[in-house]
Amino acid sequence: MQKTILLKITLVFLILTSLTFYPLHPPQVSAATTDTFDIIVQGEYLYINITNTSWNLGVVAMGSHHWTNETGVTWIADLDNTSVNTDLSLQITNDAADWSAATSGNGPGADVYRLNASSDNWSTEHQIVTASDTVIASNIPAGNNQTFDTRFDAPTSTSTGDQQTITITATLAKH
Repeated sequence: MQKTILLKITLVFLILTSLTFYPLHPPQVSAATTDTFDIIVQGEYLYINITNTSWNLGVVAMGSHHWTNETGVTWIADLDNTSVNTDLSLQITNDAADWSAATSGNGPGADVYRLNASSDNWSTEHQIVTASDTVIASNIPAGNNQTFDTRFDAPTSTSTGDQQTITITATLAKH
């Protein structure tokens, strides 16, 4: 019986002791001391793909004029992946073998052709030359495609009947 009483007294003492010291030493609560957050960023990205890769005019009369939109060809600058507003420019980067492009402000002549472009159904047009690129569409919204047409003005006369190939480079620049 003494053992039972002693055991009960010990238990009561332990319970009372723990209740007494609990307010002095509250249990440790684990609180967050770190957290994370994300930074989401996208780099400025310029992308261009011209959907039609050639315009075959065949045999043309000297002094004649030919528009892409009249022959069923319209150029489309595919800019779907572009993430900023852009300007589209064109430049003749490989002239014809026997013909030359007219210089800025000049028209066709003997063995000289002229190439113009428009991105607004010919409300305005821009002469495309070899010396530098010419902006034909400005401030194109990010991700929007841009259509444009070209007009080829044949030389007034030619010294050759050979096929001529002209290479145009389209360039996209941040607006």
